[in-house]
Amino acid sequence: MLNKLRFLKSKPLFIFLFFLGLSLKGLTHSPDLSSLMIYEQNGKHFLAVKSALTAFEGEVEYNFGKNAYKTPEEFRQLVSKHFQTKCLLIINNDTLKFGQPTVILGHETTIFVELPNLTNKINSLYLKNEMFAELPQNLCELILMIKGYPQKQFILKNDNLHAVKLLLENGAWRIEEKTASFLTARNLLLGALLFLAIFFIIRIRFSPKPL
Repeated sequence: MLNKLRFLKSKPLFIFLFFLGLSLKGLTHSPDLSSLMIYEQNGKHFLAVKSALTAFEGEVEYNFGKNAYKTPEEFRQLVSKHFQTKCLLIINNDTLKFGQPTVILGHETTIFVELPNLTNKINSLYLKNEMFAELPQNLCELILMIKGYPQKQFILKNDNLHAVKLLLENGAWRIEEKTASFLTARNLLLGALLFLAIFFIIRIRFSPKPL
């Protein structure tokens, strides 16, 4: 009876991990899909990025050249360098400095790094991950599993510039909406129409009149 109660108590987490495993299993078949997880294990915090090996290979070759590596170790070093320049994590407006990542190669390749300076009190979290930005249809599933904080999932993609800022309010994560930029598609269209209108007015005004 006691074992049954323990299983029921842990059932939500078991179900979450089960479906998480199913979703990550599909990553080995599509280089456009990846995941980024921030989680806690044995009192330590980690950040892990998973995707198909072909996605990492494509990014390394695009950014460093096709002949940039000859050995698996050289490939790992380039993946680590790519991660350091393409991934940004800001907690409470303080940028976290990543240590040396660990790269585990396989059909599903993983890179993870410890976050030793992660504060115990998180009010805001900004994450930007452009590791696979060169892939046209890239989607990265952000998963937060930090003890003492609500779980959160979010998709990083081209439309949101592979970034999100989360604010903790009333025990839940809220996505901070970005202030609309002046250079939006609508403003650019209006500007182009205004330019054309002025152009034609000037042309008509100063065009030579027939004799």
